[in-house]
Amino acid sequence: MKITRLLEIRPVKIFPRKQSENTLLESKVQELVQAIGQAPVDSHRARIYQEQISEAFENAEETRRKIAPFRALDEDNSLSREELLEGLEKLLAENQIDSKISSGHPANKGLQKGVILILAVILITTGFAMIIMPAPASFEIATIFYFTPQDGVTVMDLVSLLIIFGGVLLIVLNFNKK
Repeated sequence: MKITRLLEIRPVKIFPRKQSENTLLESKVQELVQAIGQAPVDSHRARIYQEQISEAFENAEETRRKIAPFRALDEDNSLSREELLEGLEKLLAENQIDSKISSGHPANKGLQKGVILILAVILITTGFAMIIMPAPASFEIATIFYFTPQDGVTVMDLVSLLIIFGGVLLIVLNFNKK
C-alpha cells in the first residue's frame, strides 16, 4: 500500500494560485512537473535539465533588470520630449544594451530574412534576364568592348551585372552570422 502511494503522481503546487501575467508560466511548470513524474530520468540527465531551467530563469531576470530603466522612462508621461531624449541618452550611455536584448520576436527576424532572400533572388534573375534577352539598339546605350562587329559588352550589360552583384550582396549580408 505504501509503495503505490509513493508512485502516485500528484500535481505539485509550486506557485500560489492567483490570476496574474504568469498564468501561462505556471501552467507550463505544472505540465513539466507532470512530465517529469511520468518519465524515467537518470540523475545525470536530471542535473542537465536543472541547469538548463535555472539558466533560463537567470537569463530572463537579467534581461528584465537591464530593460527596467528604459520601461520606467517610457511609462513616465509627465516628461517633455526633450527630457525624454535626455533621459534616453543618459540611459544608453550608462547601460549596455544591444539588439539581442531588445529584439522582439524571432518570427519577425525569420520573416525579414525570407523577404530579403526573395528580393535577392528576384534581383539576380532580373539581372541575368537583362543580359540574356536581346534589347533594342536604342536601349543598349553604347558598346564598350566589341567581340564581333555586331556584338560586345554594352553599358546595359554592366548595369545588369551591378543588379546581379546587388542580389548576391543581399544574400551574403542576410545570412552572414556575426
